Amino acid sequence: MQAIDLINLGPFIILGFGGITVLGLGILPAHVSTRTLAAVTIIILILGTVATTLWKVPHEIDGMLVFDRLSRLFVQLCMLGAIVITILSLYYPTTQKEMREEYLSLILFTTLGMALFISSQNLVMAFVGLEILSVPLFALIAWLPKQQHAIEGGIKYAMLAGIAAAFFLYGTTLAYVNSGSLNIAALGQSLSDGHLPAIAVTLLLVGMGFKLALVPFHMWSPDIYQAAPAPVTALFASTVKAAVLIFLIRLLCLNLQPVWEALLPLLWILAVISMFAGNLLALLQQNIKRLLAYSSIAHIGYIFVALAAGNSLGRDAAIYYSLAYALMNLGAFAVVAALALTGKDRQTLEDYRGLGRQYPILGISMAISLLALAGLPPTAGFVAKLLAFGSAVEAGHFILAIIAVINTAIAFYYYLHILVIFFAEEKEKTGQIIAPLPKGTLVSVIVINSFIIGLGIFPELITTGFP
Repeated sequence: MQAIDLINLGPFIILGFGGITVLGLGILPAHVSTRTLAAVTIIILILGTVATTLWKVPHEIDGMLVFDRLSRLFVQLCMLGAIVITILSLYYPTTQKEMREEYLSLILFTTLGMALFISSQNLVMAFVGLEILSVPLFALIAWLPKQQHAIEGGIKYAMLAGIAAAFFLYGTTLAYVNSGSLNIAALGQSLSDGHLPAIAVTLLLVGMGFKLALVPFHMWSPDIYQAAPAPVTALFASTVKAAVLIFLIRLLCLNLQPVWEALLPLLWILAVISMFAGNLLALLQQNIKRLLAYSSIAHIGYIFVALAAGNSLGRDAAIYYSLAYALMNLGAFAVVAALALTGKDRQTLEDYRGLGRQYPILGISMAISLLALAGLPPTAGFVAKLLAFGSAVEAGHFILAIIAVINTAIAFYYYLHILVIFFAEEKEKTGQIIAPLPKGTLVSVIVINSFIIGLGIFPELITTGFP
């Protein structure tokens, strides 16, 4: 193994050994606090982030992992997400006493799985990354077994993850049988001989569709969002889905363009039904986590609008939208986690009445995140929708673009409804003393929203430089 290989493997080595090291901290004396463990975790993640930027030349290791601008960008996003999730968990009232070394190590292992999945150039490596990503989430969802629906949520996600893995493996098997290779680039080369059927990629898409909560594989999403602790919900509602999206883009748009073109009608249909199902069902919700779950389904539909365009603009739009999607959802759920009550999350929209006035920084943060999700300038959400819908227009899919605009208008209603309640005056003045928010939480939401605004003003930082 060459020195460049070790440098590029740095993030994976740090995350893997970091997770084992943090898990081993459980043998230390009881006076070692969870805050110390969180600090150690954050340092490891920062070191991993630095390691991803040490070598910027595109490189591939034995046809298994590829290190290019796309993988580096989204591995860094996953690092940022893991740091934010750790900080949110540290101050999350429900898990403060339960956030032990096992919890932190699971976050690191999930991040390791995301990094592997994003960088995979081989279907078996992708499957390994997908499983490392998924298995820790079973435990994290059910981390508080006394919470209502926690065990049910963990079991439900485990079962559906198994189904997704089965479809992914079946698709991998068909791809290997028909092409004789598991390397994604080699699969693309085999297309010239007509050996790789679109059905293999379709099965892979089904496996990833479960992870993305893409309609018709979406029914688990609102239940799991509601059952999991808010920081865990933030994790798999943001960076986990971004990781799956980037592997899908790498597979279809960068290596299997003929299959991508063959699947455009399917992508078109999936985009439409996901947008309508997500937005119409969100209109009916009074539980904020379930509402944001259905909102996420709609946003996956918007990303598929870009993919259905079948052109380079659609590819770049999907990449940009994946990054913006992760940041917007991370920002929204960070506020939900920060405002949690002792022992449970605030559930209904009415539970958030007036909190934007009581906590101005969180109020502004929620406003930025929701307005970005609605697609208003100068946020990354506006640019993401502009690029996605523009790619559809460029490809001649005017009806699809019109449907996407209609769904954006529908979504604006329920995002605005949340903000109206969030900044409304309280019906009754309780006289309750407003506790100061932890500095770590405030810094986290400020950083996230700085990215949301910054990428909306300077989108060229993301939209250029890809193959």
